Amino acid sequence: MYTRSFSAMFSAVRLLFKSWRVLLLLLLLWAGLLTAVYLFASTREATISQLVLTLVVVIAAPALFFVLQALSVTYAEGEGSGGRVRKVMLDCLRLVVVSLPVLGVTLLAVYGLGKVQTHVTLVTTLRYLLIGVVAPMLTIQLWIATTKSGLRSLVKSLRQVVSKTFAPQSVFVYACGFLIFAVVPYVMLHVGPLIERPWLELSVLVVRLAASALLILLGWVTTVGAMSILSRTK
Repeated sequence: MYTRSFSAMFSAVRLLFKSWRVLLLLLLLWAGLLTAVYLFASTREATISQLVLTLVVVIAAPALFFVLQALSVTYAEGEGSGGRVRKVMLDCLRLVVVSLPVLGVTLLAVYGLGKVQTHVTLVTTLRYLLIGVVAPMLTIQLWIATTKSGLRSLVKSLRQVVSKTFAPQSVFVYACGFLIFAVVPYVMLHVGPLIERPWLELSVLVVRLAASALLILLGWVTTVGAMSILSRTK
């Protein structure tokens, strides 16, 4: 199990840095997505121009997100596979279709857990596991399956997709990736030396933010890529 998992992760990293065009495109998409989120959070709906900007951001952010995910799933299929515009756009539509049911069920489950007033610690743990582990892992496997065989075949192979979601190799790869795209960036942003010089503190903060954003992108993309490789080799 560990040999196949480490091999898939190594291959995902190697293929990503081998495909410089895909890597550059991913960086641009990630920068655009972060910018869109920032503009949405900071723009006040006061003038017509601000309303138009908010509308553009609301449309652009999900589009950038799903293009990024489509490339994350398909870049490991081979050199240049993620560069075909038509295929990427089609994959984006498929990803949207399979993501919405998972999002809906997850929100309902989180809402239901929020109504439970007893066993608070257990309920909180289940909520975090659902949001941070179960839903993302299932969604990634749905993305992989639908980009590989299409939506019609996905319905027939749904049971197999669920079994792959919680296979030991997939869980191990996701756990390793989670350390990179979630735990390490969190520690970088919240743990650090106390700096008394304002400009030095600002410079260090900018570096930490940039490094955290880069780790989130690379960790997530290579995790999805490694799970895609594992799915193809089974």
